[in-house]
Amino acid sequence: MPAFESERNIEFNLHYQINKWVEALRSEPSITESDSEELKSHLLDLIDELKMAGLDDEEAFWVASKRMGNSIEWKADYEEANKPLIQMRKSLFILAGVMAYFLLYYFIKASSKLLFIILLMQKTDGSIAIDWIKRFFTGVHFAVILFVVSIFVLDKKAVSFVENIKMKPKNTLLLLFIAIVLGVTDTCLFPVAKNLAGQDLSLRSDLIHVYLYFDYSFPLIICVGFIILYFRYYKKTKI
Repeated sequence: MPAFESERNIEFNLHYQINKWVEALRSEPSITESDSEELKSHLLDLIDELKMAGLDDEEAFWVASKRMGNSIEWKADYEEANKPLIQMRKSLFILAGVMAYFLLYYFIKASSKLLFIILLMQKTDGSIAIDWIKRFFTGVHFAVILFVVSIFVLDKKAVSFVENIKMKPKNTLLLLFIAIVLGVTDTCLFPVAKNLAGQDLSLRSDLIHVYLYFDYSFPLIICVGFIILYFRYYKKTKI
């Protein structure tokens, strides 16, 4: 009998089960990190009491977790208590998404201008340099479409990933700062690219038109992708 009890305790990992229990709590948007820590403390106290009463690790955990109840039972209370925090989290998430878009947008434009400048400095023909920019933009569009399709296909994983993103004000400010730096870099690189094009009006015109095309096509693809994903996931996610 003692050997059997020992075998059961070896098979049951109390620390792992407690961590799983806490992770399940933290996945609920209505429960904050401090709430989950408080509930974890209550769970540990219950487990200690039950073990002192003679229960082993496994029995103590399951009895304690049963007594604690589940997140569905607490949801209404915690949602009411944490309403301002939940609203702020949603606002931060939306703002972070907007910042991430502009960060990506200016990163792509600045990178393409840098590529154009490097090609012209290496005495590459202007029309070939423009072709490289077009290929670069085509590759970006393809990558965005592939990304949207992968999110569309990876149903549960995508929902779980979005729900587990914990945005903080400092993260949003960091995204804003990087987006501003890239925007300034992009603005500064454009005159350099035009100067390297020299007096070749045809090359300058092609350069302007390729960026006009990108300024329309990239936001369009992002918007269409967002609409598709929104209508697929808006009922499933709990942000």
